[in-house]
Amino acid sequence: MKAVPFLFLLASLPLLSVRGEEEPPITRILDSGSPSTERESAEMLTIPTAWTQILEDQTNHQFSGDAVLRNDRLAVVLRKQGNGVEVFSKTAAGLKHRATLNFLGTNSSPQVLREGLEIVDNTSAGVGVAVRFTEGGTVRFRLTTGEATLEIQSSEPSGFVALRSNTRYVVVPDYFGDDLIYSAKTARDFCLPTENMCLNLLEGEDAMIMSVWQSNEQDAWFGRGGGDEKSDHSCTRICCLKNQKIWVAFFEAPGTWHKGSGIAGENWKPPFPAKWRASFARDNGLADSWDLGRGPDPGQTTGKHEGPLIIYPIDRSTSTPLTAMCATDVMRNTLGVGPCQYILACEGLGAQGDPTPNSVMNWVEKQFEQKKQKKAVNDISERLEVMKKHVADAHARIERYAEFAARARKSLSGDQDAFRPIVDGLDQVTATGLTAAASPEKSRQLASQVLSLIGKDNNLEECRRLGRELRSIGAVQDSTLAKCRMAVRRLRAQARSVSVNQLQDGESTKLIQRLADQMLQNK
Repeated sequence: MKAVPFLFLLASLPLLSVRGEEEPPITRILDSGSPSTERESAEMLTIPTAWTQILEDQTNHQFSGDAVLRNDRLAVVLRKQGNGVEVFSKTAAGLKHRATLNFLGTNSSPQVLREGLEIVDNTSAGVGVAVRFTEGGTVRFRLTTGEATLEIQSSEPSGFVALRSNTRYVVVPDYFGDDLIYSAKTARDFCLPTENMCLNLLEGEDAMIMSVWQSNEQDAWFGRGGGDEKSDHSCTRICCLKNQKIWVAFFEAPGTWHKGSGIAGENWKPPFPAKWRASFARDNGLADSWDLGRGPDPGQTTGKHEGPLIIYPIDRSTSTPLTAMCATDVMRNTLGVGPCQYILACEGLGAQGDPTPNSVMNWVEKQFEQKKQKKAVNDISERLEVMKKHVADAHARIERYAEFAARARKSLSGDQDAFRPIVDGLDQVTATGLTAAASPEKSRQLASQVLSLIGKDNNLEECRRLGRELRSIGAVQDSTLAKCRMAVRRLRAQARSVSVNQLQDGESTKLIQRLADQMLQNK
């Protein structure tokens, strides 16, 4: 059977929908009928005629050509003559190739797709296939209705999923601290200081790719090529753990991210309302981050390196269109938690009912607003007790970070200057989080004052004032924990990068990595 050029395969995908109408969001699987050649084939005007859309619920289909997973947002193509999975995302101008996914074996070389592609899910709500690779591993790819997110799951406890894309910057988001931002043009292969996610900002400022993975024991690396030394594209490699999921989400919108040259971003205006994150990039991936609508604090920009300023939509606002997608949407849809729950769960502070000062005082103030505080006195007292315990536990966790910094400093040898600034910064952060103004004692005093208001007249404004003070304690603790965790992640990533790239495996580097692993895993 004559091979069908790959670009012709994608050109015909819109024909699957009714002419002149939007494609349906339902998922489906297609067989191209013939294996495709390279995407760069010159036969661009030929239209393939041998198409087969696999009937819903049919899972025993034997593919004669290439497999395509399809919805109205993505086209995911698994080519028999290729060693990667090509992902095309729908733009205003049509489908556009955004990424190629490879499976890298234990020797870091791309693995070739073997015969034996199997359909494991085939409904209008979701489609999935299992693919065997040359090293024997099986990887599942799944696409659901109306979502621009591809789910990946490996049966092997080793290897990497490598995402090659035309990335300009890679971002490690930190909701309560500062983002980390790395330029793809200058980056060499290194371990990313992240536990569950990273964001690739693509050239052209019209697309982003967010990768999220299920376990914080999965490493992520960033560099060039991804097993293809001839490629100019960057590569994000995510470690596979058996049966642990990886999600890759595609954002499409003109101006969905922006690079500015100054603090004001050259008066750039966001293309849609949302909570836009602005980060003033500095050296070594460090940045000062703030909410674009609020603006930076004075200390975040004074005397700092001149940018660039990187802006992207991190979360929804009340005015964000339903059709727009933000980073937090992907976090919630994949990990099942929002930013606050995420950092608390990472630190072992997650609890049923959300005992944070913000959540508790929102509820307490509502009782005062509705003049129900007398009737709810027992519930108020109980919730304040839970809140006080939460503040005390967070304080104890920050103290553990301070102890970690002291142990890490003692382990440093004379030739490990790269680690010292991180440890110094951790000392400063823990000192901020352990001030008397954010102490458990202060939270107990404020909680007692809240209880004393019950039964008094005109007490709502005083309750709100106390609530602001308690929320301030919670905000300081959230920020401190996020910055502490980021510092330890940077130490661990630095140690791993040194061991791999510089072939140094000294006892001091091993100790730093071991201490960091223990701090991040023990909660």
